[in-house]
Amino acid sequence: MSAKSRSTLNRKEVEFVNKIPYCKFATTGKDGSPHVTPLWMIYEDGRFVMTTRETNVKVRNLRRDPRVAVLVDEGTQYVMVKGRARLADERDAAKDTEKLAIKALGDEAGPKRAVEIMKIKHVSIEVLPERVVASL
Repeated sequence: MSAKSRSTLNRKEVEFVNKIPYCKFATTGKDGSPHVTPLWMIYEDGRFVMTTRETNVKVRNLRRDPRVAVLVDEGTQYVMVKGRARLADERDAAKDTEKLAIKALGDEAGPKRAVEIMKIKHVSIEVLPERVVASL
């Protein structure tokens, strides 16, 4: 476990999150309780990127309170970050969804699934880590 608080992932942690397509994404509900859902994610340029339907509860939660946690785990190994999320309107949600689907499903099935997903309007979310804790 990481003893010191830090805001960047080290090389080993980046390799770990890059091989796992899913994370558990936690936002804060209107009543203050955690709202945790699985999402596909990619880690690029020091940020976690994911997409979700524009109408999902997590989007409403983020508009009210940007504080989030992201957990990428495999058995007892994990990387958990706390940070602030933002709805990244300048990003191309269709392109992000395709990258996510390719990471999760592969080069052949990923693009086909992304087209199906994008039949409903999605938004991109970026999470900038403020605190990283890992056990690898």
